[in-house]
Amino acid sequence: MKLVIFTFILILISCSSNGIQEIDDQPLDDIIDSKVLTDDTDSVIHYVRAHRSLETKNLSYAESRFKKVVEIEPNFARGWLGLAEVSILKNNFDDASKYLDEALSLKPDLYEAVYFKGVLLNYQNKCEDFIDLFEKIDKTPINRLNLLLSNCYLELKKTNEAKIFFDYSNKYLVEDYDLVAEHYYLKGDYLEAKEIIYKNPLSYKDPKYLLLISNILIEEGNIDEARKQALEAIEISKQPKIPLYIQEGQKLINEIDIILKD
Repeated sequence: MKLVIFTFILILISCSSNGIQEIDDQPLDDIIDSKVLTDDTDSVIHYVRAHRSLETKNLSYAESRFKKVVEIEPNFARGWLGLAEVSILKNNFDDASKYLDEALSLKPDLYEAVYFKGVLLNYQNKCEDFIDLFEKIDKTPINRLNLLLSNCYLELKKTNEAKIFFDYSNKYLVEDYDLVAEHYYLKGDYLEAKEIIYKNPLSYKDPKYLLLISNILIEEGNIDEARKQALEAIEISKQPKIPLYIQEGQKLINEIDIILKD
């Protein structure tokens, strides 16, 4: 799966920027070892390294590589997108917003950048601002963006619009189970939300799932277990350090402590 993902990334690179040289559709390890990418000034090799580091949540190294990419190829929208994703995980929303604006100014139809714009505003409890960015919202080719839009509509109590985007989405992609589970959580269907979460075999060590489970448990009144899940999310997010999940986890702990005092 990892090999397929990065092969896809490399195809996207070659299609998205005139500045980045075209590369063959070949396995990532072959590309890294080939003579094509032996020059450390090559933006593609920095982009590949950045995404590998982002996958392992080595945020500092990923950020340095993405910065190198845009230094070499300032018109490469996906380089700015990578910087934005790192900045969100580092809980640096101001920089993330600037990087996303740069990416979208270079490539207005970069749906992944639109998605992360939504993620950013969602974390800031500004779903309405995200919806207001669109004169007209159409269903998109990015499954996570459709699911995010659906969830934002639910946050705004617009169930009809939420249903349109949710029904259009593929609910069976394991990598998108977090947004599917969140959808059911927002609808108040906690049992279905938990069933979706537990279908992902790696949910027990993914902070975003643990935080969602904690929220569900709070709603169900299982406060002690909710606290355990939030603490586990924080602990997992310490190595490698992911400030976004640490802060979200701490917010939950504070909320739980208030409940316990009452």
